[in-house]
Amino acid sequence: MTEELRNKAKELLKNKQVELIIGYQRSPDGICAKPCFIDKETDTDLLIWDTYCVYNLSNYLKEYAGRKVGVIAKACDSKSIVVLLQENQLKRQDLFIIGVECRGVVDEKGAGFAQKCKSCLSSNIPIYDYLIKEREQTRKPLEDDDEYEPIRKIEAKVLLERFKFWQQEFKSCIRCYACRQICPLCYCPKCVADQTQPSWFSKAANLTGNFSWNVTRAMHLAGRCIDCGECERACPAGIPLREINKKIEKDIKELFKYQAGANQEQKPFFACFEKSDPEDWIK
Repeated sequence: MTEELRNKAKELLKNKQVELIIGYQRSPDGICAKPCFIDKETDTDLLIWDTYCVYNLSNYLKEYAGRKVGVIAKACDSKSIVVLLQENQLKRQDLFIIGVECRGVVDEKGAGFAQKCKSCLSSNIPIYDYLIKEREQTRKPLEDDDEYEPIRKIEAKVLLERFKFWQQEFKSCIRCYACRQICPLCYCPKCVADQTQPSWFSKAANLTGNFSWNVTRAMHLAGRCIDCGECERACPAGIPLREINKKIEKDIKELFKYQAGANQEQKPFFACFEKSDPEDWIK
């Protein structure tokens, strides 16, 4: 896969189809991978693809809006590109998407595959210009697993227990905003957390401010989060941010049959209102 990837990148740069390739290269430790930005044919040999390619590279596309850019995208990354296109943050004609089949990436904080990969039901890439397929299946997709099993365990708790659970988790938040910075879908010119006139919630790293920030951000991602898991991976406090986002994802899928990033032709979630939408959940 790596050799095919390098050849395609070299071809794109040689034919001036793109100005830049955003991909992965080996980290100095010789094991992990890190993002790289290549604009010369001679540098394409730096490109790699393996289970250590954990980053969602679509996050960098916002910085190159208006330029012809090639980007390496696994399934979850391509879903975030779909959402960015739906929300007019990118233009399709500016992108050359090199899709790569993915059977899972490593968990940097533990052993084995990342948790998001264990519940990933499909490696289908919804949008690409060129697809690089995996010649050997490194693991069997966990298609029979219940991706919402951890959420159901939380839902089984009574309301007060759920509230205390998230209070305990958000207590450790240091308000570094790593979750915001690494999220491809956090692109507001001025975040609500930085506004002072009016100030929507406390800027201090205390429970009240932390709870407001994390819940507000989760609601801003409703119908948009594609579960790339970058927020949780980047969180230095180890807060299970995927679980709150997966809860909202689950409700939207069950109530409105909508899945973020699945189809470029569909409208963004909040532009899909129908008179027939259920309203009994409103309290």
